[in-house]
Amino acid sequence: MRPKHGLLPSVLLLLLLVPGTLPAQELPRVLIQRGERFLAMGNLDGAIANYSRVIACCEGTPDAAEAHNDLGVAFARKGDPERAVREYEAALAINGYPLALFNLGKIWREKFEATGDPAARDKAAAAFQAFEKYLRAGKDLPPVVAFQQDEIEAYLREARSALSR
Repeated sequence: MRPKHGLLPSVLLLLLLVPGTLPAQELPRVLIQRGERFLAMGNLDGAIANYSRVIACCEGTPDAAEAHNDLGVAFARKGDPERAVREYEAALAINGYPLALFNLGKIWREKFEATGDPAARDKAAAAFQAFEKYLRAGKDLPPVVAFQQDEIEAYLREARSALSR
């Protein structure tokens, strides 16, 4: 005897795999995960498209904060640090998304190292300090942070040293 809804799981899986078949507001996590895969593959335009869909449907939510942060990463990799800063700041404005602090610190550190601008150094140091406070608290660390915590802490130590020179 066949299960009554045996075809339903297959149809739902197919809908998840075909871009544009379900409204973005129903799948922000899927869009974020898809954006992360595109980012990992170096397909920055694909990542930007997926993160932008999350923001369009869900602005003001924790999903949108994560999408703004990841969108900032994509723009930083595309060589547009000004746009990256705007996205990180948007993530922070929604819910103080902590990874945006780390990424913002990296952008400001790069600017300081390229220009010697003391204001960039101060902004980098402040962002890293706030992120370190979050990291020390150890609460609700996302997998990306928990899995790389040793490397992140080493980067922060090195950055603190570089910014103090």
